[in-house]
Amino acid sequence: MTASGIFLTHLDTPRIRGHFERLTAESAGLVDWQWVISHDRYPRPETSLDYEDPADILPVRYRRMAQHGGVQGGYLDTLLVPLLRALPGEYRWVCEYDVDFAGRWEDVFRRFVDSDADLLTSSVLFRREQPRWNHWHWAAAPPGIARRLWVRSFNPLMRVGRRMLEVYCAAMTDDAWQGHYEFTMATAAHAAGLVVEDLGGDTSFTPAGRCNQLYLGRSPAGRPKDLTFGFRPVRTHYYEERPETFEQEGLLYHPVKPGVLAWNRETRNAPRAWPPARGGDADG
Repeated sequence: MTASGIFLTHLDTPRIRGHFERLTAESAGLVDWQWVISHDRYPRPETSLDYEDPADILPVRYRRMAQHGGVQGGYLDTLLVPLLRALPGEYRWVCEYDVDFAGRWEDVFRRFVDSDADLLTSSVLFRREQPRWNHWHWAAAPPGIARRLWVRSFNPLMRVGRRMLEVYCAAMTDDAWQGHYEFTMATAAHAAGLVVEDLGGDTSFTPAGRCNQLYLGRSPAGRPKDLTFGFRPVRTHYYEERPETFEQEGLLYHPVKPGVLAWNRETRNAPRAWPPARGGDADG
């Protein structure tokens, strides 16, 4: 059965459109993708999906998102969850525009056709396995969820099941939940006894035979020197444009920023200057 998915971007450029077209063509029959563009800081994306009001779906998270000043910095769930609920089928994918694969996309999605995981994502680590994660300081959960169960994840590419969406929306009605959505989603799923799996890195949640098969990322041992999927380093061209700049075939890469400044508090993913200044290449 074909899964469904959203391709999330905050910019509409020919290069990003080309990347989306490659994704849809190479995963045809495996995932039906919807183009979604988020123009501003709040969860009101432009899309053909008829999605429910985020303030109704996740009222507590929505209120805190508004107090925070928008979705960036930890509240992207207020945008993603209503969109995912609007999709058909048992399983729904999210792929952000700065995720790329050094190979044919069908090779990624075909391997999960028979997986019944409620949450498939990357860098799924217990608190004890990455105690210095930047967002632990503002994480909180209901008293019945021991800290040994706290988990973080990294979600630029993830698959969420219908049951996971139901459990998450119900859990987030409790004011005790606080923190980055990479904490709240993974921990709520794990604490509820849902099936959480790593897409294919090297973590406690990686099934046998999948270790380092899809990406190289942070593990309980730390950050590998040859990391392909994480917060940095930034690549400035998509695989289809310059395959020679991708070190290993058959792996996921993130972040890939084609003509986009790397995120920080000042740039907020602002577009790069184009055309480049004389004597320099603003696109790397």
